[in-house]
This record gives sequence, C-alpha cells and structure tokens, in this order.
Amino acid sequence: MMTVTEAEVTRWLDDYYGAWRAADSEAASQLFTDDAAYVETPFEKPWPEGKRMRGRRQIADYWHWVTVELSRFLDGDYDLWAVKGDQAFARWWADAELREPGYWVEAEGVLKLTFAGRVDGRLQCSELLEWNAAITETEHHYEPYVLRRAR
Repeated sequence: MMTVTEAEVTRWLDDYYGAWRAADSEAASQLFTDDAAYVETPFEKPWPEGKRMRGRRQIADYWHWVTVELSRFLDGDYDLWAVKGDQAFARWWADAELREPGYWVEAEGVLKLTFAGRVDGRLQCSELLEWNAAITETEHHYEPYVLRRAR
C-alpha cells in the first residue's frame, strides 16, 4: 500500500476541479489509472446506462457528457477531510448551468479516493467513490456554501 500526503491530494483535487472548470475530459481522465473505477453514486449501473465507469476511456466519455453535453460548470470547491495511507476523503460542492436554458443544478457530496501510483510525481487515482445530492432549479439564486480552508 502506498502512502499519500495531504499536499499531494490537494494538488490532485485542484487538478480535478481545474479539469471540471475547463470542461477537459482528457485532463480529468489522466488523473486516474488505466483501469480505475469511478462510481458517481452507490448502486449505479455500468456506463453508459448508469454512472459506474471503469478505465480512462469511460471516465473521459462520462466527463465529456457531464461537462460539455449536459452542463456548464459555474463554481465549486472542496474541503479535504482526511488522508490516511493510500486514501483520502473530501467534501465537494458545485453549481452548474444545465444546457436546458434556464435551469441550474446545485450539488454537494463526499468523495472517497484511493490512489495506486504516481506519474511524473502526480497521484493516480484507482478508485473514486462518490455520494452526492443535487437539486435542480428553474431560477438561479446562487448562494454557494462558503468553505473554510487554508491554502
């Protein structure tokens, strides 16, 4: 089992959010191992019918669908809660505009990340498990949750 540091996980999460902001599915997929598991919510069916992806190609396809076809990222951030051994736990939130004009989604969740290596000094995630909740709105009242973290 490898050991990761808080600084490495923070850099990984910053890169993850950077890919989300840029709607860059290839950059997002490069944060994962070749055979990584990515599960958006528990009990999901495999991609493309559900949100259970396996491997970089499915992760990239999913990210393209979410960040280009389905929605446009507006804002978001995370709180890194804990790092232990090869795992990290974080709370995240995001606001996005759905491609359906006039609709927004506010989402918040928890990530459990397991890391399995490094490429060019950067962590590679082998498993991302997510638990989330979202609300879709017809009127935007953007009031993001304020995070308290030092960087």
